[in-house]
Amino acid sequence: MDKKQSNEEHPSIIKQKGLENLILLIIGASDRPISHLHLQKETFLLWNFHPYMKDFLDFIEHYRGPFSSEVRKIIIHPLYLDGCWNYTPPKKQDELSGGYVKITPKGKEIYNKLFQNAKKNESLSVLLSGIGIIRELYDKLSLEELLLLIYDTYPEYKLKSNVSDSIFKKKDVLAKGIYKKGFIDNERMGSLISGSVDE
Repeated sequence: MDKKQSNEEHPSIIKQKGLENLILLIIGASDRPISHLHLQKETFLLWNFHPYMKDFLDFIEHYRGPFSSEVRKIIIHPLYLDGCWNYTPPKKQDELSGGYVKITPKGKEIYNKLFQNAKKNESLSVLLSGIGIIRELYDKLSLEELLLLIYDTYPEYKLKSNVSDSIFKKKDVLAKGIYKKGFIDNERMGSLISGSVDE
């Protein structure tokens, strides 16, 4: 093997490092812990609006809506950013959150460097803005409110869900809660309330 080959990283290593950096950018956008459910859904929203992310991640229909096994593996067993966040598994009675992730001081230091470098790249700068907006908005929603919005906006992802029935049974209360938080207008609230799990 010549020197050039030995210095080049394998595409799978580049992909893994890129994914871990992406997850750190999402986790580090706020000092607040983020539920695994929020992290999955917020990453899914970014994935929908930033086409190049589709080269790195896949989302499937799952028990709690859109789900990426890559995101799950990275938060539990990072290979390159070990010690940058702490993952706390859910408590026994917690059937929705999937546990919580919080950035560590080491993670914050690496996040700040990563953020500064990403700001210099135009497409990454757009992604950073998207991450900031999504964390700011969607973190305000409860687990059930977030799922109602996801299932209503992306109905194909509720097909395998084992919680969508219970979520839609509470849609009146959940939609009003989302409205009170200033997340949606009166018309969207009415649309959520009139929506059906069977649509």
